[in-house]
Amino acid sequence: MSEVRAAGGLVVHDGRVLLVHRPRYDDWSLPKGKLDPGEGFEDAALREVQEEAGLRCELGEELQPVHYEDDRGRAKVVRYWTMRPVAQPPPFVANEEVDEIAWLEPAAAAERLSYPHDRELVLGWARRGAEVERKFLLVRLPDDLDAAPRRRIQQGYLVTGDVEVRLRRADDRTLLTIKAGRGLARAEEELAIDADRFARLWPLTEGRRVEKVRHLVEHGDLTIEVDVFGGSNDGLAVAEVEFPDEEAARAFAPPGWLGEDVTGDPAYANAALAG
Repeated sequence: MSEVRAAGGLVVHDGRVLLVHRPRYDDWSLPKGKLDPGEGFEDAALREVQEEAGLRCELGEELQPVHYEDDRGRAKVVRYWTMRPVAQPPPFVANEEVDEIAWLEPAAAAERLSYPHDRELVLGWARRGAEVERKFLLVRLPDDLDAAPRRRIQQGYLVTGDVEVRLRRADDRTLLTIKAGRGLARAEEELAIDADRFARLWPLTEGRRVEKVRHLVEHGDLTIEVDVFGGSNDGLAVAEVEFPDEEAARAFAPPGWLGEDVTGDPAYANAALAG
């Protein structure tokens, strides 16, 4: 069965994110849709935003693609770009696909979005340059793990220490990430790199690599990232939860299947597990 290809936009105006309500599914999502025959991803993303929300936009940076199974059990990939309207947004007119839109601050948008992969995308965009995260060991795997969206990750370290420089391949996305600091809040910058550059740099990570499958488990308004490791760390499972700020992180009440909080414990840093 061939993969369903779709594209969409994270549209931002005056610091607020555009959400659309689709009456067919009674959900809130980012504007997106399938590619027409012969259409490229960028053109499809712009077209879908215009059709669903009545907005002509310009493309910004491409974000991390989203992979999941659709309601017919088919593998689906959605590529997203940040976008900005080319003019002041006009009054919205309902159409066959969308009956309501909302412009919300990123944290409020994440609360309203119906799907964990959309929430992760918005919060990841909003937190660029900073990461607020708690890490836990697991008492057991959650009951709904098999139904959760997942992606296979390989990552290797070019530099370790107080500042880390990391390569990551997540499905078909290749990235270079720089992190600094330890504990609850860390500096982070993530850059997309092309596959050829990734391939040239990857041998330099020999002996400093991890492999894992990341499952995105919905928990209220948050997404818990459950990493099940393979290779030399086979059998280890660790959960990470990202938050909009430190206050939310400290207020978090973990579900019963999460165990010891190992946030800031160097033994469970991915760089320490690399080998």
